[in-house]
Amino acid sequence: MMKELVTAALPYANGTLHLGHLMSTYLPADVYARYCRLRGRETAFICATDEHGTAIEINAEKAGKPPQEFVAEFHEQQLKDFKSALIEFDEFHHTDSPENHELTREFHEKLGEYFYEKEITQTYCPKCERVLPDRYVKGKCPNCGAEDQYGDGCEKCGKTYSTSDLLEPRCAVCGTTPEHRSSKHLFFCLTSFKDFLSKWFQENKELQRDVINYVKNWLPELQDWDVTRDGPYFGVPIPGRPNQYFYVWFDAPIGYVSSTKHHFKELGDWWSGGARISHFIGKDIIYHHYLFWPAMLKGAGFALPARIPTRGHLNMASGEKMSKSRGTLVTICEAVQKTDPEYLRYYLTAITPNSTADINFSWDELKTKTNNELIDAYGNLVYRVLSFAYSKTNGVPEKSVEKNEDKEFEAKIPRFLQEAANHYDAVELKRSLESCMAFAGECNKYFNDRAPWKLLKEKPEEAKTVLHNACRAVYVLSVALHPVLPASTKKVFAWLNEEPKWEDCLTVRQINKPEVLYQKIEY
Repeated sequence: MMKELVTAALPYANGTLHLGHLMSTYLPADVYARYCRLRGRETAFICATDEHGTAIEINAEKAGKPPQEFVAEFHEQQLKDFKSALIEFDEFHHTDSPENHELTREFHEKLGEYFYEKEITQTYCPKCERVLPDRYVKGKCPNCGAEDQYGDGCEKCGKTYSTSDLLEPRCAVCGTTPEHRSSKHLFFCLTSFKDFLSKWFQENKELQRDVINYVKNWLPELQDWDVTRDGPYFGVPIPGRPNQYFYVWFDAPIGYVSSTKHHFKELGDWWSGGARISHFIGKDIIYHHYLFWPAMLKGAGFALPARIPTRGHLNMASGEKMSKSRGTLVTICEAVQKTDPEYLRYYLTAITPNSTADINFSWDELKTKTNNELIDAYGNLVYRVLSFAYSKTNGVPEKSVEKNEDKEFEAKIPRFLQEAANHYDAVELKRSLESCMAFAGECNKYFNDRAPWKLLKEKPEEAKTVLHNACRAVYVLSVALHPVLPASTKKVFAWLNEEPKWEDCLTVRQINKPEVLYQKIEY
């Protein structure tokens, strides 16, 4: 069985994680990784803090701390936020690690034939007395004209560019109009991979088609990539080039590889064809993951990702994008203080399509969907069925007399489980959740229509069959929901005295006394 390597985009160690991050990247990656483990697949869920770059260097200086101490604090805070949202990595490492420095140099060596030197003009702030990298220059996007964009790429149209291309530039630190100064930089010959990328987009049918249709339009204008930054800079030094460092976007994705190596102590075959690699990202880093990173992997002889699930932005109810840099957000910390993290996981999974479409976040909608769907359809079903079985038959009874409606319902159980599996395998997490809720509705209807509380008095053998089927359905439904709702479904498995397995395996057994699974949201 193919191993599964699941990665989530590396959070930058320079700010607070918000629900947009959770929705687009970390929650879908966590749900998929949990599903893979549930199927018995050897799975590694890998992430790390992205710890290099001028933003970190300057902010660490403002805070009066060494960059290493500065990023370590954010690493711990981000890990705490992830745990509060029940995100369970197998490895959450660092890009400023010895492994990442070593592997970055290895990539540099293996890609040697694709590098060349070129003199460039770069942006320099005379007031700050330093070269201004992309994130410290703001102005108009040269592609679409959007205002207040950073010097490395436009958040509105997704186009990447250099700081010298930005229109009406200004220093993001002091507002001064910058100067242009020359320097010799190392460039990665990305244009050499144009044919490879075009073929890969066409042949890899697992890549997200809405993204491919978007990205392939960039190929005709593909340009080589400046991977050099002049010091002062917090990053990986470039061998043989004094006071020059690899651009953070060169070493950051290598963090996927180095974190895998750190976790297993060696790479094994995880990056050489022995695993299916899935990179979960948000749409603002499409260019880097669909163009730069595959070219680096191909040129250095590493395995390519099988797929790159890409989600859109989570907007505020007003429609404004949640943005850490712009201060328009609901942080993960704030959200889990206001509501149960499983309610967040349910709601965000339920509203997030398998596409780059943007969606709006609403506390009112979260309340409505959680109360009416999760709690009314699933939570109440669990309590009604298991409390009845516990009090009347002391567990899951033996199946006895079957009527046609019992056989029809029983046949739906394996069909539902297969349907949910198909959606999970395709990373159609919203559709899998929709299948679960539809099946919960069928379970409730079956239980209500067959009314075992009446059958116990009049036809007790039929009541046993109904309870047997209902308990099986609760187990299978809980298995299918387990990747999204790991904490509450764990309680259900404990009541049923069964471990979660992706199969219809519940047999006659005693069960433990159940409790009400959820409390309705009242805010």
